[in-house]
Amino acid sequence: MSAPRYGIWVSVGGNFGPLNTLDEPINASYERTRSLVLEAERLGYVTTLVA
Repeated sequence: MSAPRYGIWVSVGGNFGPLNTLDEPINASYERTRSLVLEAERLGYVTTLVA
């Protein structure tokens, strides 16, 4: 059996967590999305999903 592979969902409309806070305003810019994908790749995630 192969090891599980994990991925992330990329925000296309903003980051809608439990609350939209001043610490993390809604942001679906290319720059933010790119940095999140690169960080996920660095952490070992192998799939990027786009809704």
